Amino acid sequence: MNQTQADVLIIGNGFAGIVAANRLADAAVDVVLLDENLHIGGQLLRQVPERLGRAASHADHVKKAGRRFIAGVKAKKITVLNRTRVLGIYPGHEVLIEENEKKVRTLKAGRIILATGGREKFLPFPGWTMPGVISGGAVQVLIKSSGVLPAREILVGGSGLFLFSVAYECLKAGGRVRAVLERTGMLDKLPLAAQLPRQWPKLIEGARFMSRIIFSGVPLRFRTRVVEARGRGRLEQVVAAKVDGSGKIIPGREKTYETPLLAVSHGFAANVELAQMAGCGIEFLDERGGWVAVTDDHLETSVPGIYAAGEITGIAGALKSINEGEIAALAILHKMEKCAESDFKTRMKKLLAARRRHLQFGKYFNLLYRIPAADYLAIPDETLVCRCEDVTMGELRKAVANGYDTPATLKIPLRTAMGDCQGRTCGPIVYDILAALTGRSQADMTPLVVRPPVKPVKIDSLASFSE
Repeated sequence: MNQTQADVLIIGNGFAGIVAANRLADAAVDVVLLDENLHIGGQLLRQVPERLGRAASHADHVKKAGRRFIAGVKAKKITVLNRTRVLGIYPGHEVLIEENEKKVRTLKAGRIILATGGREKFLPFPGWTMPGVISGGAVQVLIKSSGVLPAREILVGGSGLFLFSVAYECLKAGGRVRAVLERTGMLDKLPLAAQLPRQWPKLIEGARFMSRIIFSGVPLRFRTRVVEARGRGRLEQVVAAKVDGSGKIIPGREKTYETPLLAVSHGFAANVELAQMAGCGIEFLDERGGWVAVTDDHLETSVPGIYAAGEITGIAGALKSINEGEIAALAILHKMEKCAESDFKTRMKKLLAARRRHLQFGKYFNLLYRIPAADYLAIPDETLVCRCEDVTMGELRKAVANGYDTPATLKIPLRTAMGDCQGRTCGPIVYDILAALTGRSQADMTPLVVRPPVKPVKIDSLASFSE
């Protein structure tokens, strides 16, 4: 059985992971950095490959800093394992991985940093599973990684600032954006002004997005919700409706858009499954975007030697992830006695002050863009919620009425979260629907148990592990 030893194993090579890897490598720490994607940098730092002959996309100073960190990872003595999935984490900091969908083996590290990032959340509506309805993240992956515009004309809908980023990328790639349908109201965003003096990078990026969208003549429709996607075999029409302050649809304010593609997104959820499997504590915090890993001030989890950095501790953007990568690396260097006490205290004080600002910024947006219970209660009975197991909203309502009112008990009659995605798509939706139907806070619920393999694995790969 092949096993690799390392001082520090970093799971996830987005901002938090590559920042931590650079800082640790600078101190001659033996680092293994792994991620399931082909390229280093996570979702935000994806670029159109040079072989496609397109110029590099415009980068603000945050992305430029990220590219410098990527260059550092490539230049330093860091073991990088791309296209590598983590299947499980076991006692003693032992990690089971699958490489290139071909080989399964174990890694063992003195310390682990979980920098697993986040994934998109969705609000189901009739037709959301038909061809032509895709996530906003999928649009950006196609454009940035392959130089492919998924359709010449795109409608963007959902909730959150990410919608404007998707619209901007589509316009920049030469597409036409029919409209941006944003669930919250324009006036709801006024408190943002108080956050801007300490968040200039976000202000500059947002101004660039909005100016391109406005000057391109894209209609911005606030307090507008996607109600239904229609089509014969694939998407042809999208029905949207105006909503009032409480989220209820205003009668007579529906509008139908003819479009071949709808990009939807309703914010992000932290990837906490590996933290759960490792035995780390997690908690539900609305202001952090949902379920997150519990850490101390130095980002060490409840399991000694396992740290969490980036979106896994709270959804708040790239600057927070950079900051937490620095904090986790500094804390580990201090534990390894590779950092003087006075230097540690001085640097950590500044980093923790910056983290508080990033968390405050994230709190504003997570609370502003959270989906209200009324939106979940308005989902029609025939709407699919769990796509893998074909579970509808009506079946969920009936099961909850019959007493299956926890994430674990719902699996008994309905098999929710037991399909190929292992609840990665429907899990956050089911939690939100349960909270809406029962009136309980998710903080009072017990999340689904996570078992290996966390991601699907080929039988051939498992066979290689036994050799």
